[in-house]
Amino acid sequence: MKPSRPRPDLLLARAEAHGIAELAGQVCYRYDPKIASGTGHASPGDVLSPMFERPDGVYDRYADLDVRASIDTGGITGDGRCWGWRHGYRPRTVELPRAQSMTAFLRHLGRQLEALDTQLGQPTSFADYVARFATALGISRYAVYSPKLRPDGTHWIWLDTDGMRDWVHHHERPEPTPWP
Repeated sequence: MKPSRPRPDLLLARAEAHGIAELAGQVCYRYDPKIASGTGHASPGDVLSPMFERPDGVYDRYADLDVRASIDTGGITGDGRCWGWRHGYRPRTVELPRAQSMTAFLRHLGRQLEALDTQLGQPTSFADYVARFATALGISRYAVYSPKLRPDGTHWIWLDTDGMRDWVHHHERPEPTPWP
């Protein structure tokens, strides 16, 4: 029997510096020793950021892949909505095998996003853009880090697509109130 395709998740975060906030989603995965090997420091179920080790690795294509947008917190735009929606890799180093893998995957992702735009029209908000980005990658769960230990014993708040949309809309405000 062919193993099921590993499913990545999208970690959501907000960071702020110099009057600009950035909403970002980083592709990650939950560690399963049956699917991914070589992570001796992790326990099953841990949320990990993929690392690029080889072009054909299970999660390698997702290493350093993210989606992000900016928010003017200094009052220049006035409405607090996200602008500058983009997705891509943000690696520290890139060698030729990695660059080739990244290029091929970005082209594939671009075709997926174009097909979704053709089917659904252009996204009208950053939340729509994130949902399309996630759909193109097969992502259906989103996670937000919580400083408080959650009832499931982790620091992650798990969201579905509607929850992600609420999180994005909440954080589009220049000064969001604390998230539950």
